[in-house]
Formats: sequence, C-alpha cells, structure tokens
Amino acid sequence: MVDIEKLARQVQRLQDLEDIKALKHRYFRAMTYGDHETLKDTLTEDVVTSYSDGKYVFDDREKLLRFLIESHDPKAKIIAWWMAGMPEISFQSETEATGIWAMYHYYFNQGKGFVDEMFVYYDDAYRKQDGVWRFSKTGYKRVLNQILDRSRMPYTITAPDWAVAKG
Repeated sequence: MVDIEKLARQVQRLQDLEDIKALKHRYFRAMTYGDHETLKDTLTEDVVTSYSDGKYVFDDREKLLRFLIESHDPKAKIIAWWMAGMPEISFQSETEATGIWAMYHYYFNQGKGFVDEMFVYYDDAYRKQDGVWRFSKTGYKRVLNQILDRSRMPYTITAPDWAVAKG
C-alpha cells in the first residue's frame, strides 16, 4: 500500500529542490538585467555574504545590494552574466537547506577596458520564509580567475537584436 503522507513529503522535497534551483537562476538573471527588486527579493533580511574569497563581506542586506548594483552598473558600460550548474543541495529541515554550485562568471567593463572571467564554487544557505526560499548566506571561492586587458587589443562584440522580431 502507498503511504500518502510519505509520498506527499517526497513530492514537497522535490518541489523545494526545484524552487531552490529557480532561486539561484533568478538571482543571476536579476544581476544580469539589473532587476534590483527581484534581486532584493532573493535575499533574507539578515543575509550574510562573502565574495571573492572573502574580499567583499556583508552582513547588511542594503549595503550588499548597493555593492552589487554599483559594481554591475550598466551606466558604467558593464556587461556581466553568470552560468551556474552542478548543484549539490542538502536539506537540514523543511525550511533550511545548503547548496554548492559550480559557476562561471563573465564580467566585461567596457569603460575601463578589461574582462574578468572566473570559475568558482558558490557556498549557499537557504531559508524558506512564508513559503518562499531565499538566500540567507551566499559567497564563493575562486578556482580560476583570468583578467584580460581589452584596452590593448582589438575586439568586437556582437549580440542579437532583441528588439527585432524574427518572422
């Protein structure tokens, strides 16, 4: 006979797993597009962070948001995107989980003429509040970091024209 309660817990755990994956993707999408409200909504009020091997540490959400927004400001001619995968997510309870993610980051500062490419491992903690998963802790340690000085070499950037419908 099927244990309905056990099955319901297993389904909820799978839903929580997918919600945490979507949270990570939403965080990166919000960073890429400069969607500050969505970015803020991915973080608990008491979030703590440690980026760049501990170089940038925050325990105040507003200061963290200011740092993230200013360091990726499109007005400064910055193009950045993130690709994360291979998550290892563990649940400590129904409302707490941790995760490790592999991540590639491309950061092009056209104003200053350099590209920063990184491969890192993120170390996250998540908390479910009012039915929504958010980051309570996030940060990364670098595995590989490459900085290219584009001011001394020719380059061309092409991207699709998102405003033109293909038909």
